[in-house]
Amino acid sequence: MVALKIQTSSYPLTIISVYSSPAQDVHTTLQEIKEVISSLPEEKVIIGADLNGHNTLWDYRSNDNRGNDILDFILANNLNIINKPDAPPTYAPNRL
Repeated sequence: MVALKIQTSSYPLTIISVYSSPAQDVHTTLQEIKEVISSLPEEKVIIGADLNGHNTLWDYRSNDNRGNDILDFILANNLNIINKPDAPPTYAPNRL
């Protein structure tokens, strides 16, 4: 995880970039994100994350447990998903 704070002319903005490998416990990553956003209660935050969870809310065909846990985290922390359903994938496996 990397966090970058930018002071705009109106307010501070923190941008968080995070990756959680499919082999890693996503709860550890979610707790780390929570700790960062909890330390910034009055700031605007943007989180860009590849957490390797599937959920129909971010345009997967089905949900998996990891995706459900991520959605629970999003809802519990009053976060918003801004993915667009028609956005191209960020990764396309090369399967022959």
